[in-house]
Amino acid sequence: MVLTRSRSNNQGNAAPSTTASAPKAAPAKRKSNASATKAPKAAKTESTTDVSTAKDADAPVASDPAPIATVETEKSETIATESAEPAAAPAEEAAAATGSTNTVEAIQAYDAVVSDIEGTTTPIVFVKEILFPFVTSKLSEFLKKNWSSKEMKKAVEELRVQAAKDVADGLPDATLIATESADISTEKVHEDVIASITWQMKADRKIAALKTFQGYMWKEGYTNGDLKGEIYEDVIPALDQWKNEGKKLYIYSSGSIEAQKLLFGFSEKGDLLHYFSGHYDTTIGQKIESESYTKIASDIGLSPNRILFLSDNIHEIVAAKKAGFQAVVTDRPGNATLSEEDRKDNIVVKSFLDIPKPQ
Repeated sequence: MVLTRSRSNNQGNAAPSTTASAPKAAPAKRKSNASATKAPKAAKTESTTDVSTAKDADAPVASDPAPIATVETEKSETIATESAEPAAAPAEEAAAATGSTNTVEAIQAYDAVVSDIEGTTTPIVFVKEILFPFVTSKLSEFLKKNWSSKEMKKAVEELRVQAAKDVADGLPDATLIATESADISTEKVHEDVIASITWQMKADRKIAALKTFQGYMWKEGYTNGDLKGEIYEDVIPALDQWKNEGKKLYIYSSGSIEAQKLLFGFSEKGDLLHYFSGHYDTTIGQKIESESYTKIASDIGLSPNRILFLSDNIHEIVAAKKAGFQAVVTDRPGNATLSEEDRKDNIVVKSFLDIPKPQ
């Protein structure tokens, strides 16, 4: 769719105890003192968005008679029960408050942001339930109305070339698109185009020929007011903040650059194209290939580690990181479920405004 440029624990050592020879009380006392030593300091744990640390201090052990040891044991049992709460709880609460599920990684300074669209700036349901049905429901009518135009001829030829490749590669459901001639009717070609687009959309392919044709159809929908791009509420405030900080903003989407510009140019929040310095689509490479991100960094003119990439797709995140980008996973409603490992290995946020500040 759019062309984007971007980019601990200290363990307190319990002091050895020298207790009176009260039968059976000494072992219990020694255990309770260890708990009493750690528990007060656990309450003082300082946490940040990324890392939580706790420091324990040594505590002297009383050497009193058995009656006092009994009182101390009762106290320590209470403290030990309280200290059973995980020491990292404050950090987890801070992470939950910001929407981040990662407490390890830290964002470093960056000069550009490259963002995905579907599931990142825009709800997945907008794409799946509005944009895609717009194409499939109006395809036949659109072909008839625009068949003689140069733009249509070019778009169909790209689909025809792709279809031939798919058939040669043995892809299931792939069919050829005939060329109109004295022996082949226009209606036959229309049927072939519809069959090709239908199976590709059903498979959710990220192929340039398909994305170009979709963008061609969406252009009509946006310009006549049938379509308006949906943008999450937190996106514009974040874009404003990044622009104020002097960061360049780019879009990298599997949708064609034309479709990207339509979505942001005709959004429900107005024309947002002025925010972006550029757009990238799959003509620069597939989004799950690290080489694509290397090319984007080169085109932007920045070292990969000075670019922050945002996406809901964990495979894209992995590819971007492999190329040296910093990356954040967006966990929006309706997005694919992230595994525990995904959450452990990545910074995950529910809103652009929750992205941690550079360390």
